[in-house]
Amino acid sequence: MMRSLQRAILMLVVLNGWCLLGIILVDYLLGDILGLFSTSIYSQGWAILLLVALSFSSSLKATQLKLKQWYTNTPVDFYLQQRFGTCLAMISRALRALYINLYLLADVVFCVGAPLLIVSASTGWWLIDDVSYIALIEYCSIISIIVFVGLYSNMARLLSLGYFFGYWLLSDNMLLYPFVAPTLVQQNIAIMISQSLNSWILVVGLILIIYLMARRRQKDSQEATASGVGKISNVFSQHPFEMIKTTLNRELLGNYLSLACLIMAVPLGVLILNSIIGHLNTHLLFACFIIWMFDKHWQYEVVNEPALSSDGRYFVDLMLKH
Repeated sequence: MMRSLQRAILMLVVLNGWCLLGIILVDYLLGDILGLFSTSIYSQGWAILLLVALSFSSSLKATQLKLKQWYTNTPVDFYLQQRFGTCLAMISRALRALYINLYLLADVVFCVGAPLLIVSASTGWWLIDDVSYIALIEYCSIISIIVFVGLYSNMARLLSLGYFFGYWLLSDNMLLYPFVAPTLVQQNIAIMISQSLNSWILVVGLILIIYLMARRRQKDSQEATASGVGKISNVFSQHPFEMIKTTLNRELLGNYLSLACLIMAVPLGVLILNSIIGHLNTHLLFACFIIWMFDKHWQYEVVNEPALSSDGRYFVDLMLKH
């Protein structure tokens, strides 16, 4: 009885997930692309986060596979394959070829263009008075962080390239933009910090809570490794009842502290995510979601291909190892 109820709940969650995916895609196409009605970035963002979180469940993946296998034997699928099978296969092959070519092209442009951006920014600092030394340092630091993340994430590569080329095409002077980019980036950072000052306070609080939880876990692991010798000595130096009582009190206090940190971290994380979603552009949000879906379906086909990012990952892992 309980197993049947669990299967029914999993099937209901999977079907609702597919319906939610269709709803947010229609909402984006009709509301944000065609402008037929107003949309909410918060509802779209939280719906996408919910779908991403559900995709990591192994039980839901198995249930979805069973539903697909059942659907392939239904008359509806047979009818759709007869009428639209060739068209759907062509669209699937076209999207796959587009993704693979874009993946490899972005890999080359990202790995080659990042050092060129630093060189052009340094040249701009040398020749243009508006580019300050602080702006150059901030710009190079951001580029370095993006490069490190982009070596391991296709989404970071595509979004950073889209950000640069978008601002480059919208700039008044396209030839001068790579040289004055540090100043423009510094201005954008100042605007973001001024508009989301309260969010930064929440971020600091969340970082402190995560740090306390990490220290607590590290302390527990150290005590666990040293407990072998400690327990043997306590058996002969302390009464067994007092030893058990002290251990239980410490463990209970540690568990309550961890639970309190977790309870405080959850609302802080929700508020930070809500603030981040509010500052996102709708097109950027759905671009991230589409890239994530494409990576989930086809990245395994190109991740082991010879690429500059794979060489960069190898050198980074080698440096971190030694």
